Amino acid sequence: MKKVIIALLLGIIFSAGCEKEDYILQKVIGKWQLVKNYNVMSGVYIPKTEEQRIVEYTKNNECANYDYLQNEIGRCDFRLTESTITIYGVEINGQKWESSYKYWIRNDTLQIHYDGGFESSEEFFKRIE
Repeated sequence: MKKVIIALLLGIIFSAGCEKEDYILQKVIGKWQLVKNYNVMSGVYIPKTEEQRIVEYTKNNECANYDYLQNEIGRCDFRLTESTITIYGVEINGQKWESSYKYWIRNDTLQIHYDGGFESSEEFFKRIE
């Protein structure tokens, strides 16, 4: 009987963890267009139309980058926690890379913080799909 109870408890804990991960992923999935930048040195900057790239996060944990005309310019994989987006991939020469950033979602805005110490910056994306 104890084994059954332990197995049930483990199943509940595991399914609750999966539901939380799915919820976090669902908040980020979609296309986001860059609408504003901020950094300490220059303050708020509204990018010109041709600089308003688009980022798409998919349910398959892929991250695609597009220019403002929606031409694909790059693709990688990503993973999420409640507060961090990590993008990663492998270069043509086989070299692996990975970068992690803090993020927040407020209403239809995705805010990503690039920590560069004194030169840290923020990008603000609006959901477009």
